[in-house]
Amino acid sequence: MQSSSSYESFRSVNTSGEELHNGNPNVDIEKNAASSSNLEHTLTQFPYNVAQDKTPIKDSTVEVVDSLSLHTIPYSCFTKWQVLTIFLIVIYIGFLGPMSGNIYIPALLLLQQEFKVSTTVINSTVSVFMGVFAFGPLFWGVFADVGGRKILYIISLFLMVVVNILLATMPANIVSLYVLRVAQAFGSSSVMSLGAGTVTDLTKPTHRGKAIAYFMLGPNLGPILAPIFAGLILMHGEHWRWLFGFTSILGGIALLLVIIFLPETLRCKVGNGDPGWEGFPGINGIQTEDGLNPVTNPHHKKWKFFADVGKFKPATDCEDFKELYPSPPKFNLKLYWKLVCILPVTLSSIATAFLFANYYAFSVTLSHYLKENYHMSILQIGACYVCPGISMILGSQTGGHLSDYLRKRWLKRHDGKQYPLELRLVLQIPGILLNTLGCIGYGWAIQKHYPLAVVLVFSGLNAFGLTWCSNTTMTYLTELLSRRAAGAVALSSMFRNIAATISSAIIIKFTEMIGVGYSFTILGLCNIVALVFNCYIIKYNGIWQNKVKHI
Repeated sequence: MQSSSSYESFRSVNTSGEELHNGNPNVDIEKNAASSSNLEHTLTQFPYNVAQDKTPIKDSTVEVVDSLSLHTIPYSCFTKWQVLTIFLIVIYIGFLGPMSGNIYIPALLLLQQEFKVSTTVINSTVSVFMGVFAFGPLFWGVFADVGGRKILYIISLFLMVVVNILLATMPANIVSLYVLRVAQAFGSSSVMSLGAGTVTDLTKPTHRGKAIAYFMLGPNLGPILAPIFAGLILMHGEHWRWLFGFTSILGGIALLLVIIFLPETLRCKVGNGDPGWEGFPGINGIQTEDGLNPVTNPHHKKWKFFADVGKFKPATDCEDFKELYPSPPKFNLKLYWKLVCILPVTLSSIATAFLFANYYAFSVTLSHYLKENYHMSILQIGACYVCPGISMILGSQTGGHLSDYLRKRWLKRHDGKQYPLELRLVLQIPGILLNTLGCIGYGWAIQKHYPLAVVLVFSGLNAFGLTWCSNTTMTYLTELLSRRAAGAVALSSMFRNIAATISSAIIIKFTEMIGVGYSFTILGLCNIVALVFNCYIIKYNGIWQNKVKHI
């Protein structure tokens, strides 16, 4: 038996497509070859196609007993139903974060009276929430890429439940409200980075765009349903405490789902989820073919309840596992600075931040003008948010699926070449233009008192363009920095939440100074910066992905 590691044997394989993408040898090899593997359940439709990556790989350098060779190692050994269940759980958790922030907004006038404070003071509790929501993911993202996903889900959801119970039962004290809103935002801020990391764990890049789109159903539904929930709760009385009580109940359900059903998925800990990795001695330690050998005989991961609670150690210490599923470097304070210094990460994040600034400026003003200009009730105002909400879902889904389709078509036309990841961002150009049109059109529709239908059409274009672009940004970042997927998404979320915080804080004053139409025209024209940044990244496509894969 020759002393060669499995990882080195992968490096010698002549594959077409993308070899060793970000240190993962079987991430995205586009190759149509027959396989003798027993994994005949390769899946074809989401969520069923995200779990498997049938990549026939032959290795002439490793011989075990009777010339046993390395062959198919699936990207993920979780079954289609396990993947579906995991996605449903993280989609639901992703819904809770934005819902926690948005369910509070319709009750601001009521809370102002209850806490006996000025409009500025009560509105600042929203700004505080958004500010913490911007920086909180940086904490969760770093440890999610090193320590594990499940333990952080448990910690953040437990914090969310406890804080919401305190918010629902505390006396009407403004200092307590500020402190608890900070804690609430911190607990809720984990959902984006942890969710994006989980999607990356289970989904090969070929289907990453649509997988991110499905995950974003949760965060996109939060701003849609939260005003409706608030309207229903407040419809028959001033029961503002039930806003937090309702949120704590939803958080408690999520916590139980995670503890009971959710397995650990972090690849540097569990690999592709194959149970054969547990205690695996490595290729060179095998003397006979083992039925649980993850290299020669992959198996599905069996579903276990209450599994992986507090699990930190990798499934095995063998070098083959470490080379196939490398751990990122340990956290230090310079990590995020390193990520910021990666030009496409910063430029794409800032570009998306401009679109978020537009959308949140629209979001906080819509309820104000619907009440002042169209004399609508809280429940009617909440129903109006359904239009941009549906547009957000449509933008994310169509953008994600189209991004994967264009990627697949490019690889088919350029057989044997590495896909330039920056081409994912080409779709951002029409998305930015739609967002700009919606932003400017909404401002003038409000100023000119156009019919409500016109206002909602422009708001829909704004929201559609936003999620069309944000989906491709997240997909691009999780591919570019696959070992730091949660951290990269957390950093991008910081940029966009800062932009949202600033725009939502100043937009009302801005509109009072120069008018609604001119205010949103200026905001819309700021998208030119986003357009320039994306065009620059696309122009120099393919040069960054091989330089940053070891971060």
